[in-house]
Amino acid sequence: MENAEPQTGIIILAAGASTRMGQAKQLLRIGGESLIQRAVKTALGTNFRPVLVVLGANRAQIEPELQATETLQVVNPDWSTGMGSSIATGLAHLLQQTPSIQQVLILVGDQPLLKVATLTALVELQSQTQAPLVVSRYTNTWGVPALFTQALFGELAALHGAQGAKALIQNHLHEAAVLEFPEGALDLDTPEEWAAFLAKINFPG
Repeated sequence: MENAEPQTGIIILAAGASTRMGQAKQLLRIGGESLIQRAVKTALGTNFRPVLVVLGANRAQIEPELQATETLQVVNPDWSTGMGSSIATGLAHLLQQTPSIQQVLILVGDQPLLKVATLTALVELQSQTQAPLVVSRYTNTWGVPALFTQALFGELAALHGAQGAKALIQNHLHEAAVLEFPEGALDLDTPEEWAAFLAKINFPG
């Protein structure tokens, strides 16, 4: 079937140590729900499978948050070297489990305003444009959530250290499709930023 939609997997990066926050950022709670649970719920709200969570620092505390969820999990032993190794680890595990994956959405665990519709829009934009990658744009920069097609799997697999997806996005920006996602600008790195965010946003529940 030539017109079949490409199979899309999801990688959620949750291996960082959150040193500036002073505690595991993934476990911060909104309305009784942790940020990592929120990210997983959003990912699982799509039709894209499998959903893989990359763990590293604070793994023992985060793993219970993932119990009874339809997710795969993998531990990046080199998480401390930076996001690049977590992306490479996640992609390798995803392809090992599901070799038929043709494109992958990469998310982070600390974008609480991310919605199912945003992820669906990234995939739809790729389908319309046939671009090798689709990136989110916020505050004059480009980043995740982003979709990478099979054409870029080799470069994703070669990422290491602090060189995350942003470097790859910059290299291919001239051929990328872009989705506006202003909510992605929200930065939650310090206790002050977290407190300001909670004061501003009134989440139901």
